[in-house]
Amino acid sequence: MVSRQEKQARIQEFFRFSKEEVFGLLAAVIITAFIFSFRDWGVEFNAAIGIRNLIVMSFIIAVTLVVRLSIQKISGLTEGYKGEFKVWWSGLSAALIIAFISVGRIPLVLIGTIVSSMMTKQRLGEFRYGFSHAGYAAIAALGVIVNLALATISAVGLYFLPNNYWFGKGLIFNLVMAICSLIPIKQLDGLAIFFGNRMAYFYLLGGVLIYWLLLLSKTRIGLILAVAAITLTAIILMLKTSEK
Repeated sequence: MVSRQEKQARIQEFFRFSKEEVFGLLAAVIITAFIFSFRDWGVEFNAAIGIRNLIVMSFIIAVTLVVRLSIQKISGLTEGYKGEFKVWWSGLSAALIIAFISVGRIPLVLIGTIVSSMMTKQRLGEFRYGFSHAGYAAIAALGVIVNLALATISAVGLYFLPNNYWFGKGLIFNLVMAICSLIPIKQLDGLAIFFGNRMAYFYLLGGVLIYWLLLLSKTRIGLILAVAAITLTAIILMLKTSEK
């Protein structure tokens, strides 16, 4: 485990989004926002309403992706890995086609994954020096946990403001992204988690399904359990990554 000073130095030196990443993120945001706002253009087509909802959805998705990827990148730098977002163009195209075929009833998040590469100098002195598939899996899994945390925040907001569009869409988007991310294929986080830590993969899969039941139930007990679970998870992660 690196010191706090070393962690800050790595973030200052290496934490950034390349031009390729920014371009991929912009494409992912626009296409996915269109998919999730597909059915929100009014009972009778209304361009003003549709564009407004598209902009709102774009903002929700952009914030989610930036927070998710930033946390994954910082986590990777702490362990000596450089994370880079790789957009999945075929996945975006497939999600868009499915949205058209289903008239927006099946929104999917197939935007790509974060690829981690070993930073030789920063990995010196680490246990079992070299690339660790378990470490890669931990970085990928963190993205799913971030989605569940953001979904929980949206659910809390929705509990107090039941008809709020922002919170409603934020909840659905993060839950859908969490489950789609666990599909075990190369272009998504699921494959890295599946091969890096099989037990963690099935724990996450079960956890995401439970979160779907807890948060979409829209009950007080379901929300309390979800908040308690994500709070406990955050505490465990902070204790695990705290300076020794």
